[in-house]
Amino acid sequence: MEIDKGVYSLLGWTFLTIAMGYLGMKSKKARHLITGEPKIVIKQGKVMEKALKQVRLDIESLLGMLRQQNVFSIKDVEYAILEINGNLSVMQKQDKKPNSWSKTLLFPTSTGVIYDGKANEDALKDLHVDNNWLHKQLEKAGVNSIDDVFYAEVQSDGSLYIDYKKDKFNS
Repeated sequence: MEIDKGVYSLLGWTFLTIAMGYLGMKSKKARHLITGEPKIVIKQGKVMEKALKQVRLDIESLLGMLRQQNVFSIKDVEYAILEINGNLSVMQKQDKKPNSWSKTLLFPTSTGVIYDGKANEDALKDLHVDNNWLHKQLEKAGVNSIDDVFYAEVQSDGSLYIDYKKDKFNS
């Protein structure tokens, strides 16, 4: 009689799958409950920490997904949306002035130096800079405390991109 239990389980699972699919087609609320909805994880160039937590995505995974889209710096992103299928849609910032000159590259690629308010000592060492340099850069940018920074990266031209924990948006 073990076969009966397996057949009943399979029939129950089939019915549940068909019912969920039907519900998803007929009701927008049910579809959002079953499949979820896209989440904006970068808005106006700012990382949405709350959205990252909701979708259980850390900054390293987000950076990896951006790189898969040929975006190597958060500074270049206007919006990023995590779609319900797990893909990341990225809208890059539009350059307002096309540069006819090229910047001198001090570093090979942008490198994260602060993650969730903590300095990445290994990255600083790889860049041949130290905590004093980082704190001076933060001070120049008007940052009172490293604890206020969610993520910061050194750009290839030596400038510092900063994403604050408490983001402010342009209206």
